[in-house]
Amino acid sequence: MEKDLRIKLDRRYALYGRLNGSLSRPLFITVHGLPGDVHEGLHEQACRWFSAKGYSTFRFNLYGWQKDARQLIDCTLRTHADDLDAVVDHFRQRGVKKIVVSGHSYGGPTVLLSREQDFDAAVLWDPSFGLSFTKTKYGFPPGKYTPALKGYFMRWGTNVIIGKAMAEEADHLAWANLTKNFRVPLKIISAGKGILVPGAKRYIQSAQAPKELTVIKNATHYFDDTPKMREELFRISKQWFDQF
Repeated sequence: MEKDLRIKLDRRYALYGRLNGSLSRPLFITVHGLPGDVHEGLHEQACRWFSAKGYSTFRFNLYGWQKDARQLIDCTLRTHADDLDAVVDHFRQRGVKKIVVSGHSYGGPTVLLSREQDFDAAVLWDPSFGLSFTKTKYGFPPGKYTPALKGYFMRWGTNVIIGKAMAEEADHLAWANLTKNFRVPLKIISAGKGILVPGAKRYIQSAQAPKELTVIKNATHYFDDTPKMREELFRISKQWFDQF
């Protein structure tokens, strides 16, 4: 059974997630993308699948509605990465010996920007590369800067405000170098029908060994194109995690 868990980050902020399983088992942590959350089917299914395969699981929100939770407009990728480190540190202090992480979409660079890198292996699921909120990228229009909100209004159907700091960070980030100093065994699984395969290849080219890239041929960004595709995604990920 999953249970709600609050992890205090500092004097002002906490984050909220759902933990399943004993901390005596290896722990699988999944990091959502932008502007996602832990209730996306990908992460719910991943945690159920890994739980059935002998892992404990933790999925958490990088921002939320709670009074002491972060708001997306105040975040950057660096904020997300530091909060991931705080999550890992929380479980290390509670005695977890093996921790593995996955990052989907913008959760991919979140994992790569970890300062501590205190996890045993990482898998990125179709990670973002070279994203921009201020100019056209991958065919998507830029956001409109709104001075009163100090952020960019994104026309994504469900409209989202990306803070000025996060938008500027994306435009100045050395995306191709994010894997250069990443010391954790790294697997990237790309969606073959998506737009991010070239970026995944750039990541792998700069990454340290052990490293590996797999492209799931008929997949799009959420790996939900066939009934068995997500199971394939999880199986490939587990094969990587089990090695380390």
